[in-house]
Amino acid sequence: MERQNIFKKINRVIIKIGSKALADKDKISYDRIKYLATDVRRLRESGVECLLVSSGAILAGNEFFNFNLKRLNIIKKQAVSSLGQVKLMSYYIKAFSKKEINVSQLLLTNDIFNDRKRFLNTRAMILELLKMGIVPIINENDTVSIDEIMFGDNDILASKVAAMMDADLLILLTDIDGLYNNNPKTNKRARLISNLNEESFDSQVINDIESQVSFGGMSSKINAALDVSKFGIPTIIANGKNKNVLKDIFGSKDVGTAIIPSSIKIGSRKKWIGMGPRSSGKIYLDSGAANAIVNNRKSLLPSGIVKIEGSFEKGQQVVCVRLGDNLPIARGLISYNSDEINLIKGKKSSEIQKILGYKYSDEIINRDNMVLIHTK
Repeated sequence: MERQNIFKKINRVIIKIGSKALADKDKISYDRIKYLATDVRRLRESGVECLLVSSGAILAGNEFFNFNLKRLNIIKKQAVSSLGQVKLMSYYIKAFSKKEINVSQLLLTNDIFNDRKRFLNTRAMILELLKMGIVPIINENDTVSIDEIMFGDNDILASKVAAMMDADLLILLTDIDGLYNNNPKTNKRARLISNLNEESFDSQVINDIESQVSFGGMSSKINAALDVSKFGIPTIIANGKNKNVLKDIFGSKDVGTAIIPSSIKIGSRKKWIGMGPRSSGKIYLDSGAANAIVNNRKSLLPSGIVKIEGSFEKGQQVVCVRLGDNLPIARGLISYNSDEINLIKGKKSSEIQKILGYKYSDEIINRDNMVLIHTK
């Protein structure tokens, strides 16, 4: 897929706007939200469904206090976010209503993606909002999130929403023009990278940029782009402070950095496996098993397992790791629990019945329950 081909057929886009793109002297800029409303109306009139993932709740809430946000503990951040979320949504409601667009608020936690029933229900509800002509404004539910259910960054939330909703494009708006081969704030020779294929990340040098406002950075945007690339979704990282940025992007101008995915198609169940459940452990594989999974698209058999890490039950998600370089190569739903696998690892499938006294399956992870996360 080339950059110009990204825009041949865009029916649904996820637009994530970060705190840095919304900020004006450490405060939320209502003007930027107005520009966003104008762009969304234009896109909707051209037949493109828009979902917004918006940061900024903590920043909006902090306008009442002026705390050093980097030094706040999680409880105080949650309190500030609770206050700020109301103010942030009031801006969105005001700006979008002037464009005759209704918006809704969706506050999500990561456990929605861990449970398939809740995942499907959330997806169905968002589809209904789009059908009703409503633009969802999505954010993490900071006020109730704990370590076990936090996304960690709205870039990651946006990537999960993009995969869940079968988006055709993910746009990540920040305060710089895109990805550079070095830090443009410290290196005047840093070069903007216009296009990247998924495979190019291994050889590119991209430095993160620290800020007192944003809690994410370029590293989280790279991770988000790589996550959706696995599902064939392209990503554009661009400067959200440019009021014409979305108009320029959809005008096929060479704006920001486009991350071009491989041309792959993944079914809905595998998509959920790949970006939904939190991993419960790791399974380390010998080179033969790793090669069979990556290159021959085979299931995982017990003979290829060298060791395991963690405690998990049958049906939970685990990560398959290639022993030697410790590279995660796949995620999948396990057919046996960790105690059982410790007994049958390194053995042939024909020996499972004799060792355990029963057998659920010949495979530890069936190919239909597995998604590759690295293809090299």
